[in-house]
Amino acid sequence: MLLIARQRSHALGTAIVAWCFGLTRWPYLAGVALLTLLAWPCVHAATPTSFEAMARQPYEVYLEVSLNGVRIALISRFRILRGSLYATGRDLNAIGLATDKLGIADAAEVSLDDMAGLRYHYDDAHQVVEINVPDGMRKPYTFDTRQLSKVPTAASGRGLVLNYDAFAQSDSGERLAIWSEQRYFDPAGVFSNTGIAYFYRHDDRYLRFDTSWSSSDPGTLRTMQFGDTISSSLAWSRSIRLAGFQWRSNFALRPDLITFPVPMLSGSAVVPSSVDLYINNVRQFSTDVPSGPFVFNSVPGINGAGQATLITRDALGRSVATSLPLYIDTRLLASGLSSYSFEAGFLRRNYGAASFDYDSRPAGSGSMRYGVNDALTVEGHAEATHGLINAGGGALLRVGAVGVLNGSVAASGGRLTGTQVSLGYQMIHARFSVDAQTTRAFGHYGDLAARDGAPVPTAIDRLTVTLPFFSNQNLALSYIGFKLRGSQASRIGSMSYAVSFGNLLSLNLSAFQDFKKHDSRGIFLGVNIGLGDNTSINTTVGRQNGQSYYNANAIRPPDYGGGWGWGLQAGHAANVNYRQAQLQYLGDAGQLIGVVQDLDGHTTASLDAQGSLVWMDGSVQPARHIYDGFALVSTDGVAGIPVLDENRVIGKTGSGGHLLVPDLNAYQDNRVAIDSMNLPADMHIGTTTLELVPQAQSGVLARFPISREVAASVIVHDAAGKPMAPGTRVHHLESGTDTVTGYDGLVFISGLQAVNHLQIDGEAGHCELSFTYQAPGDHSMPTIGPVTCGASAGHSP
Repeated sequence: MLLIARQRSHALGTAIVAWCFGLTRWPYLAGVALLTLLAWPCVHAATPTSFEAMARQPYEVYLEVSLNGVRIALISRFRILRGSLYATGRDLNAIGLATDKLGIADAAEVSLDDMAGLRYHYDDAHQVVEINVPDGMRKPYTFDTRQLSKVPTAASGRGLVLNYDAFAQSDSGERLAIWSEQRYFDPAGVFSNTGIAYFYRHDDRYLRFDTSWSSSDPGTLRTMQFGDTISSSLAWSRSIRLAGFQWRSNFALRPDLITFPVPMLSGSAVVPSSVDLYINNVRQFSTDVPSGPFVFNSVPGINGAGQATLITRDALGRSVATSLPLYIDTRLLASGLSSYSFEAGFLRRNYGAASFDYDSRPAGSGSMRYGVNDALTVEGHAEATHGLINAGGGALLRVGAVGVLNGSVAASGGRLTGTQVSLGYQMIHARFSVDAQTTRAFGHYGDLAARDGAPVPTAIDRLTVTLPFFSNQNLALSYIGFKLRGSQASRIGSMSYAVSFGNLLSLNLSAFQDFKKHDSRGIFLGVNIGLGDNTSINTTVGRQNGQSYYNANAIRPPDYGGGWGWGLQAGHAANVNYRQAQLQYLGDAGQLIGVVQDLDGHTTASLDAQGSLVWMDGSVQPARHIYDGFALVSTDGVAGIPVLDENRVIGKTGSGGHLLVPDLNAYQDNRVAIDSMNLPADMHIGTTTLELVPQAQSGVLARFPISREVAASVIVHDAAGKPMAPGTRVHHLESGTDTVTGYDGLVFISGLQAVNHLQIDGEAGHCELSFTYQAPGDHSMPTIGPVTCGASAGHSP
């Protein structure tokens, strides 16, 4: 409104001046006088007081924005009030200001004049605002150096999986054992049951291992499981098996999520630049950055102490290097991140020996971890059953760049009363690493495992020092102390030295000594030789507890794509000689392993068959062992189509148009494609690549819709018998499509019917023709004609 008022007053003044001074004739002066009398009420109304009142009314403007001298591709909305620019937090954030750091809500409107450190110039004539702010007020340009995008929502089909491992051995017992897993999966979750069926001469029985139903939600990082499960534990507590339910966080549902603290490396560029990130003098990431601040929000390829170096190069090639010491420990939780697990049920007993042996008394267990900040993670654990309660807490503390301390205190009450204390320290450096841990139990400290018959050790000590040197050598010294109540302690020291010469040769020398049993000692020398073509020879010689030991083997496992593999082994241990020969075959439907073994003169032979059967999409597919996610490729019944997993050909679709891809990564992107070059000429496919994200232990259906293209090339001649000129318009009545002729009167027509009609508009005018079509039996693309325009003709492909 203020601009309009100013424009109107300016126009009125210009008119009056033009009339008064630009025109000299009396008739014009008379007109000026008359115009002045008519316009006086309007001029009187627009007094300075009225203009000030109008200036106090806010009005909107849409301006091009320049931030620190760089035009941004954005037109932003502002309001002008009393000569000041106002903008909302949402618009300022879009411009590039760090509104979260400045405490400005998206819906809040603030005056640019009231923002300390911000300067601006409003160019009314060009409708541009130039804003200048320090880097601390700008939103940094952020990079993910791992280059991982957020994984799409995982999916699951519906089907059944039967994993099996059948083992038969020739001896007096005629042994046959079949391990199997029966698994049902659908979008709601996975049901699984595992066990072994024994078929011996006098002992036929089935031993059940685990039966459970599990369901996961990647949105909340939560997994719920009913049935047999393993309780949660921390570094200073123990897990037990129980049957009931478990509710826990599951970070594996988000592979792109970084759970441990990582430093955010930041910098600033005056002009658009390129930035290289080096970790321990190895370049990990390179990119271009705009002017202003930038941030690397994760650091790849490091665990422990290291050095990060940022090298910034501007448009003139000048470089600035900034170094920063780092220490990363994956055991810590990022600030504000928590993990938890809670389970309740009945303790499992005699696992692996009895199918249904559970304690009649209920038990419960829970664990929780929370990242207080990037240097401190706290932990808590509690468990209880009839006659026992146990609770404790612990913490991990990063001490700058010199390592991480950990400690815990736990107490138990009831029938087992006592305390447990642990303290540890870990430091990982490029030139050395130290890992030390000690745990002491006092009184009759116990937990659920102890309540079920596995007592808690009264003392556990561990110390490991590793010294890598000369880039290809490593020396490790370790000490382990262990003691159970009422038994003799074990205190074992060991040393190992390893050196490698590329991929061809590696040597390993190791020795140990039990300080509580002076005659318990050993020394070993191992040699590994790589022969290429996935073949290697391994030899170990040594002496343990006064007896000689040697082992030599040569092995060539099958390639991933399938084929034959073999292995030979010979050795001597505990005054017993043994020899073994092994032959393997790996195919798309599973693996066969045949072994002949001689153990101190007793020869046996065995055969092991491993694989799976998958029922999905109305078909049963044999496959290799299914461990996690998988996909069933469907080409709508078309056989012989090559299938690629991450650009690697893994097989061809079978007679039903299916191929099973057995080893996809759950909750991660997996690229599965087909090679369309092998499709018949008359086949049409919409897409050749699919991004698949299966749920854990589930399968997804990768359908590539393939349809038969009912089409042909038609040669069209004019009434004189000459080919139609290139570019002549052709209309196919049956499909309603338009096309043009090519050279030699050739035109491609799809959507053909048994009888087809073409309308042609050429230089000679309009004409029509008809022809018949019959699909060939060999999937070829027929050529029809020549057909003369104005006549009707059949064809014989």
